[in-house]
Formats: sequence, C-alpha cells, structure tokens
Amino acid sequence: MRTHEAIASLSMNVHAPTTPRVPAIPAIPLILVPTRFELSAIKRYALNHALRAEFECVGVGPGAVLRWSRTSATAQASHSPAGRIVILAGLSGALDPSIKFATVRTARKIVCAGSDFERPSASFVPTLQSVETTTIAAVDEIITTAARKSALWRASGCEMVDMESGSFASLATLRQWDWGVLRVVSDDASSEVPEWICSVLHNDGSIDAGALFFACVQDPRRALTLLQIGRVLRKPLEALADELVRLLKRATAPPRTLVFGGTFDPPHRRHCEIVAEAAAMLQCDSINIVPAGESPLRSDQVCASVEDRLAMTRRAFASVPHATIDTRELTRPGKSFTVETLREIAAERRLTRENLVLLIGSDQAMQFDQWMAWREIDEKLATVAVVARPPCEPVQLARDLASKFAALGSDGERWKRAVLPIKAVELSASQVRTRLRAGQSIDDLVLPAVQEWIRQHGLYA
Repeated sequence: MRTHEAIASLSMNVHAPTTPRVPAIPAIPLILVPTRFELSAIKRYALNHALRAEFECVGVGPGAVLRWSRTSATAQASHSPAGRIVILAGLSGALDPSIKFATVRTARKIVCAGSDFERPSASFVPTLQSVETTTIAAVDEIITTAARKSALWRASGCEMVDMESGSFASLATLRQWDWGVLRVVSDDASSEVPEWICSVLHNDGSIDAGALFFACVQDPRRALTLLQIGRVLRKPLEALADELVRLLKRATAPPRTLVFGGTFDPPHRRHCEIVAEAAAMLQCDSINIVPAGESPLRSDQVCASVEDRLAMTRRAFASVPHATIDTRELTRPGKSFTVETLREIAAERRLTRENLVLLIGSDQAMQFDQWMAWREIDEKLATVAVVARPPCEPVQLARDLASKFAALGSDGERWKRAVLPIKAVELSASQVRTRLRAGQSIDDLVLPAVQEWIRQHGLYA
C-alpha cells in the first residue's frame, strides 16, 4: 500500500469505539517499534534505565501501521486515548550526507514522500521534540541504494528516511496523542542496503525463517553478514534508547518556568533571542520577564524611568511565546534581591528547583557568589542557566565557572553544565544608548516597537 493511500485509509477507518465509556488513561508512555530485533534491543536498553513504558512491535511499512491500528488492542482509543504519550522509535536511513551512522534525532517534521519522490504530499509536525531534530521522508519501500537516497534528498529536502512515520503521524494526529518520532541512522547516505535483507522480514516485523534459510542457501556468507549487522547496530540502538529516556523525562516532567531579569534600559533584540532559544532548549512552558528595580550590585546609573523601561519591556517581549512581564521588583520598596523573587515565584506556583530556571549572563554568573543567599538559589531554589557574552565563549566560560565554584565548595560540574550552547553575541543596552547619543541608527539593535517608544518619549538623547 502506498504511503498516501495508507494515510487516507487511516483517516477513514481509525475511529474511537462507538460505545461511550470512560477510558483509564495509562500512566506510562507507549513505545512503538517496527521490527522485533529493534524492539528487543530498545526495550532492553531502556529498561536498564528503569524506564517504565509499554512497548509494542507494529511491523514494517505504512501498511503495517494501518493493520496495527485496526487489530491491536493497544491501538484502540479505550487503551490509548487522547493525550497519551506515544513514540515511534527505530532505525532509519540518512539522506543528508552530513548525517553519519549512529546519529540520533527526533523528527521536527514528517513529509509523506510516496514512491515517486516528486510530489511530497501530507506533512505532520510532532508534539514531542528534543533539542536535536530532523525532517523525515516517509516512503513506501526501503531505499536501498545511494543513488535513490540522493534523489529523495534533492526532491524532498528531508534529511532522513523511513517507511512508518507517515502512517503513524496520521494516526497519532487523528487520535490526538502527545506523539513523537525518534530515529537512529543505521545506513548513511552513501551506504547500500543489500536487497536480500529486505526480503527476510515479515510485515509484522519478525524474521521470515524460510526466506532467511533460502537466502543463506543461495549465499552462505549472508548468515555471517546478518550476525555482523546485528552486532554493529547494538551501539546505535543503545544511543537511541538513551535519547528515548531523555525525551520521556522531559515530556513527563512538571511544567518549567524560566525567570529572566534585567534592567532593560532599553531591551534589545538579543534579549528576546536569548530568552526564546533558552526556553526551547530547556523545555520551559512559561517565561517570567522581570524588569529590575534597584539592584544592589549595579554600579552604572539607570537612564530611563521605571515607567519607560516597563513599557519598552512589554513591547520587546510581546512576540516571545509564553512570556509574561513580572513587575514585582519594580513595586517592591528598597533594593531588589533575586532570591526574594525566586522564593515568591516558587511558592506561588509550587515549583521545585528542577522546574524553576534562572537565566543569567556570563558577567552575572562570574559574580554570582556576591549575590544575596546565592547558595540557597543555586542549591535549593532554582536551576541556574548561563548564556555567554563576548569576550567569553561557552566552552571557556564553562571551565571558568566550574573552577570558581568548585573552589567555593559548590558543585563545579553543575556550574559547568549550566552554560548553554548558545553563541555569544556582542550586544548590550549601553551600545544602544551610545548610538542614540551619537545620532546613529539602532534599527539592527532594537525592535521597531521599542524604537518607536524611544523616539516618541525622547529617551537617551
């Protein structure tokens, strides 16, 4: 069955039971795997991490997913209702030559490429994604040659390929599952897959013993080849299981809140970029932007009024998803201490250290031990995340922070991990003010709405 036909069939035939009932939603995720070999390896490695999940083999190809959806009790809405976490995991081929063997990626987009590659049709965006993502072409047959992989790459623009993702994505979308696709590269763009290997697989994902025997009679060396392939694929499947565990931990973790404070005098483009990138990277569901009141550590004078800074901050972060402006430090009398803000947010939202994130810059991180109750923040209240600013680069900053805080009796390795892999960019509010005073353009430094407020109110002239 062709990919687009399987998807259309799913849309027509997959439905919830007609008898009304209140299903018991399984508390554990469902992991679907195409072949028995992949299922055995992934399940074994995942269980070594004490992962609690339900595993099932769906079979090979888009038609196998369709049959599974019709015949398996696990696939029915009574067992896997809307909202359940369901992940398709397994091996795939690489189309992009830069993607190497054993590379693990979650899908950010599934494109149903069919069998002719020329007219990609339906596409789907998974709800579950990790930091490292890829686009996957869902096809109707195993792409065995490097030439065909290259042709599919040029036609679809996708980076990896498999046969099950299209039908699975259609089913998952229809059922309103919280779903994702996780794949590891078993054959890169230059690799050739022996045709006979495809012939020894049943559609249900098991080995066809008769076909395997006949293949080995034709060429006895094939038995050794199959054993070697099994050994070679152990490490990629172990890496896939590791990423599966990480993905599920993120998916099942309590909602996370990112707190980002600053004088915002004025807020510039880099503020917005950093917050959006860090929130996505750290899987934060909400963002608290906290304009600073009177900072006990800031030596330079604030130039704009509280009212102007707040107005500009609202305009700057209006386009950042899930961001709200938290004014508590502006209305708090006296000097503002971050520890007080974090205590209040943690109490209001019942957040633990793991799901409250404090985002700071490298200059703040290097003087963090001067903050009020810094150990309480670091060890009890929040997970600290750090973004490098020039001249600091992330790698060197991580080393410096690890050394500094280890010497202070803190967890140096935790501070090393705190540095986010975000490119250091030189942009500061002082640069904006300097340009304005010189009568120069700031189009590339601040958003139009902020620039308009500055112009209307004659700020920084």
